[in-house]
Amino acid sequence: ELAIDLQKQYGHDLIVLSVHAGDMSAPQPGNFPNFLTNDGTTWYTHFGFDHNPIGTINRKLNGATVAFNSPEWSEAVASALQEEALLEMTPTIEYNPGTRNVKVDITSKFLAEMPDTYSLVVCIMEDSIVGKQIVNGVGTVNEYMHRHVFRGTMNGTWGEEINAEPIAPGQEIAKSYTGTLKETFNEDQCYIIAYVANSETKEILQVTEKKIK
Repeated sequence: ELAIDLQKQYGHDLIVLSVHAGDMSAPQPGNFPNFLTNDGTTWYTHFGFDHNPIGTINRKLNGATVAFNSPEWSEAVASALQEEALLEMTPTIEYNPGTRNVKVDITSKFLAEMPDTYSLVVCIMEDSIVGKQIVNGVGTVNEYMHRHVFRGTMNGTWGEEINAEPIAPGQEIAKSYTGTLKETFNEDQCYIIAYVANSETKEILQVTEKKIK
């Protein structure tokens, strides 16, 4: 709910991805939805998370960790949005509803000299999934609206490295990926969220979002 409030405040400047991982994300008996993914579990373990709710803000460090507890999200988001963009990302999507095949083209244009190695990660997000949820102070809600649910990556947990040499200002890097949308996903509510991150630190430098259909 806090993430949704922040998105209402900042609009498309803030892109939210809800990753279900950790003990509290294990599906309960009684027809609760299962939103666990191998990618999400790997991220949760890699960054040493040990509780929920927890958030990352572009995976920036918060002391010795990239974890931000929910009371810290508002200030961290406001601070991140003050930073100058280092690249622009342009997504193009082709979707065939008959075969459910998805083709994603991402062009990343770098606006400054970039000395490190960077990776592009392409995620599938499904929004507005109705299903059971246990809500604090309320109990089980049968028709809870799950928002911004991470469904997995199209190009691997940590994506694909997109450069071997330093990047010059104005340089563009284009990548394409294809996949098939699972039958259990609502094609009308699925989005591509793609981001470029530092390959070593995993800090996210830029992100883009586009509806599949």
